[in-house]
Amino acid sequence: MRTKEKIRLATALFGALTVQSSLYANESNDRFVLVGYGDVKYENTDVANTSAFSARFVPIFLFSLNDKMHVEAELEVGLNEDGETETELEYADIHYFLNDNTTITAGKFLLPFGQFSANWHPSWINRSIWTPGIYGAHGSSQAMDPMLPILSDVGVAAQQVYQVGSAKVFFDVFMTNGPRSEAEHDEEEVVEDDHDIAFARLFSPTTTLDPDVDEDEHGEAFPEVEFEATSSDNNSNKAFGGRIAVAFLPSIEIGTSYYQGAYDEGGQLDIRANGIDINLISTHAILRGEYIRTETDAFVERDHEDVIDSFSRNGWFLQGTFFVGHLFEELGSTEIVIEHAQTKKVEEAERWMVGINYWLDPRSVIKVGYEDTDVADGPDDKRFAVQFSYGF
Repeated sequence: MRTKEKIRLATALFGALTVQSSLYANESNDRFVLVGYGDVKYENTDVANTSAFSARFVPIFLFSLNDKMHVEAELEVGLNEDGETETELEYADIHYFLNDNTTITAGKFLLPFGQFSANWHPSWINRSIWTPGIYGAHGSSQAMDPMLPILSDVGVAAQQVYQVGSAKVFFDVFMTNGPRSEAEHDEEEVVEDDHDIAFARLFSPTTTLDPDVDEDEHGEAFPEVEFEATSSDNNSNKAFGGRIAVAFLPSIEIGTSYYQGAYDEGGQLDIRANGIDINLISTHAILRGEYIRTETDAFVERDHEDVIDSFSRNGWFLQGTFFVGHLFEELGSTEIVIEHAQTKKVEEAERWMVGINYWLDPRSVIKVGYEDTDVADGPDDKRFAVQFSYGF
């Protein structure tokens, strides 16, 4: 979706919500709620040899139509390198509550794949300044080539919650328009910045007869894949997937996710992704992590014929947060964050991050972080950043 179209849709949505909230103001004060988050960041990068300030504002609109239906939408407003304001419709969907345990969702929504995308990508919830290395950079650039972007798409989804003894079981399924080949957009003039690239593309490895061989050793490249949500589909197939998780709230949640979608016009080439995620919360620490494996189909030449083969790739991250202020009262609301991420087989890379966070209140945090990324077949990167993040 182009920027002008996003702004037009965002303006219409905001206007509609404003009118509705005004009409129902006398009836109820809690039908319309404005929440969200934002951040201001200074970042110094080694490989790009740059240092700059940046800022984002991300309002989230929540509106209750009635007891059964709930509308939500999120906009991300920021500045690009040319000083132009960019607006991205992160999601806009409606939830229908069949009962206390079953929810149907329709519209553009964050896909329930893993935990980071749907639950803790906002900067004031993510303990790190940066997005985990296996995901695309959300509001920033990164040296590590991601496994997947923060997935959002247009379609329908359903969630069922089961109570099994002291545990809760979450079962999510979805069907959306799905990804597409980047080559299909050659006729359009598209200008991409770091955020668009990281959000929209998976990777562009080389097609070989052996999916486990590194891209630099072989010749043919197959098309890059876009995950940007649109109101159209380039084939008759739909992407589908879901997540199953078991939680002993609020201490532990473990889940597994699946995603599959055809990206070519003929609907013959699929991208498949499997994930495992974990979220552990104790009195003095938080441990979060995800493992993702992807397989991307591509046409390869074998015995002078084009056949379909698959490229595999995997990666993971683990993030630990330690509340040192609990042990040393003079440090107040201070915490230390350590994160490690790796990607394998294609665009291999490894990243370490260490940070110190100080919470001004439960929704405002100052973060100081340093990261070191080693890329197997590309320039390494080191960067330092300070970020003020807030939720409201």
